[in-house]
Amino acid sequence: MTLFLSIPEYLSQYPDAAELQQAIRQPWSIPLNDATGRSYGYRQDVNLRPGLSVLIDDYTLQDDLIVELSSSQGYEPARLGLEMSFLLSGHNRAEGVQVHHNFLDVSWDSSDGGQFDWQAGERILKLDIHIEPYLFETLVGEQLEALPCTFCELMRNPQFSHKKFRQVAPTTATMQTALHQILHCPYQGLTRWLFWESKVLELIALRLDQMSQSSAPLMTPNWSTDDVDRIHYASSILLKHLVDPPSLEQLAQLAGLNDRKLKEGFRQVFGTTVFGYLTQYRMEKACQLLRQQQSVAAVAIAVGYASPTAFSGTFRRRFGMSPKGYQVAKRRRYS
Repeated sequence: MTLFLSIPEYLSQYPDAAELQQAIRQPWSIPLNDATGRSYGYRQDVNLRPGLSVLIDDYTLQDDLIVELSSSQGYEPARLGLEMSFLLSGHNRAEGVQVHHNFLDVSWDSSDGGQFDWQAGERILKLDIHIEPYLFETLVGEQLEALPCTFCELMRNPQFSHKKFRQVAPTTATMQTALHQILHCPYQGLTRWLFWESKVLELIALRLDQMSQSSAPLMTPNWSTDDVDRIHYASSILLKHLVDPPSLEQLAQLAGLNDRKLKEGFRQVFGTTVFGYLTQYRMEKACQLLRQQQSVAAVAIAVGYASPTAFSGTFRRRFGMSPKGYQVAKRRRYS
């Protein structure tokens, strides 16, 4: 069975949909409705300020999903659009992006709709940042010169509608931390949106810095498609053995790589170490369990920590608060 989520159909139910989409700091969500209850999720959009918006796709799928986009989705017709898209979970085949990678895209929006096809058996988690060119120019000012020539030319001469700029790169550990802080933000009201905006600006800065360093290859020349596939296979092994992960030597053997290539591969593909990748996923899983109001001790064990103290220390370093504090903040938000 294939599920359908039609953005145009959903918006047609609301006469004030256009105003809602333009409102500042007023998030609007479109839920995924599955009559069987096996799949669930949502698409959420929020304008943080004029010219800056965030779009989140979060689905847990037991069946294939087709998301039909509105012809008015994104920027106004005949407007240049700048997008930064970060894939945290799942496979974004439509845009050719692997998990823990991102793309920066500058192009003209044809406003002709389109669709995303997501496959069953995955959790899809994607965060997009949309920036209007006028705001981008305000943010970077004369520093635009430090960015790649092709990018600068397109931003300066938007009348060249036949041109576009696109770069795919690994999402670094620092970027991943900012993404998780956005997705697991415990604050409410004005504090929440100011926090979001600060983290979104941080992501923009980190991504522009990554782009400015693009003269260095993102993948070493001797990395074959098979090597990259083996790194992804190694990552899947880690996630399946969250509580009792294999040693580096064991993981390398299981993936058919040597120790050096395993370590280098995780840095190249995921922007972090093997241990950093494991810790990141453990913390993401911990947030999910804490939102379900499980005890801190139980969550620590579930994500592979024998000591609740060690777990709490890692959680605090990553999110800036204790697991209990996070849990209380989430409970207040949804009460």
